[in-house]
Amino acid sequence: MAKDWFIRRASPSDLEAILTLEGTCPEAPHWSRPVWQKALSQEHGSVPCRTAFVAQHIAGIWGFAIGTCAGDLAELESVAVSEHARRHGIGKALCLRVMEWSRETGALNIELEVRASSEGALALYRSLGFVEQGRRPRYYQCPTEDAVLMAISIDPPAQQNVAVG
Repeated sequence: MAKDWFIRRASPSDLEAILTLEGTCPEAPHWSRPVWQKALSQEHGSVPCRTAFVAQHIAGIWGFAIGTCAGDLAELESVAVSEHARRHGIGKALCLRVMEWSRETGALNIELEVRASSEGALALYRSLGFVEQGRRPRYYQCPTEDAVLMAISIDPPAQQNVAVG
């Protein structure tokens, strides 16, 4: 598959496509419509600050990621990619965009949790530099399983040295 998709910030108009995609991904969070409406309408500067990104293809939304930042700590809350579009770099691109946004927002660390059985997601997060920090036993339901807690430290954004003359 050629790279015929791009990452952009999600908007409230993406709600139906995100809900549809979420419904086809068992590992997605399955948030309620009101939770998604609030997540997609949050303004930068709110505390905690939240944003979502989508992988846009001419055929529609192929993936999404959402992150939250409060002070110097960010959370990669969710990443989901349509099953037919997996293994083409979309999940990685979405994660990298949330990581970039987190850095721009002032985060120094990013945390996430993932189902212990999500081998593909665990491999992706490890490839990005996330390290396992611990587990929450029986955290997830349907099926019941542990959450793997992972984190990464990120460098703050580079300071611009501007000469004033």
